[in-house]
Amino acid sequence: MKNTIDRASKPNKRSQALKSILEKQGIEHIAEDSIKEVIGVPNSSNSPKIVNFGDESIIQPNGQSVIAQSIELFNNLIAKELARAASGLGIEEAGLQAWVNLQIEVPAKTILTLLRMMQSLHLDPLCEEIGFTQYEDGQWQVFITIEGCSKLLNQHPQFNGLHFTQADTLVDGLPEWIECSIYRKDREVPTTVREYLAEVKGENEIWKKMPRRMLRHRALQQCVRLAMI
Repeated sequence: MKNTIDRASKPNKRSQALKSILEKQGIEHIAEDSIKEVIGVPNSSNSPKIVNFGDESIIQPNGQSVIAQSIELFNNLIAKELARAASGLGIEEAGLQAWVNLQIEVPAKTILTLLRMMQSLHLDPLCEEIGFTQYEDGQWQVFITIEGCSKLLNQHPQFNGLHFTQADTLVDGLPEWIECSIYRKDREVPTTVREYLAEVKGENEIWKKMPRRMLRHRALQQCVRLAMI
């Protein structure tokens, strides 16, 4: 019983993120009690207010109740979009739900964006075609992988080839930049994107092992975003 109470008393990260979003939309302060209400911990301070207008009385929910309702509605929206995404891609809803449940650090708003992009682009996170990335400032964003970019290109009826160009100038033995050009049958000129090594180079192990490939991947991903989405 103690473990159940302890778990209930810990703030839910996804609910915390929703609370932050709703605060930015006009509510300056939301007490932690609203999160407790969502997980079923009673709180008498959340009782609605009764406002009298002459002979009439109107029940007015307080701010915490509104936030709790908004969080519930947002979670219901995610559940509906998840079911649609699973159905549209022909994958098991339980499998997709399990994958989403593992993304405990990702804000609910970003998860909702991914579920909608799955439907519009027909990309499957279980096949590592789409996912999340976190930037240095802590912000999360939906990320289309190289596998996803390849799928978007090869399944697009207007795709007519691509071409890479790299700089002659070197930085520590690596090309200063790489360009990607994507050609479409319905456009007279290609879409070209240049990515500079100094701006996109990462510090993880794969960048150290394959810096040229990673720079080429960055150029391709940005070019696909502009030319095909």
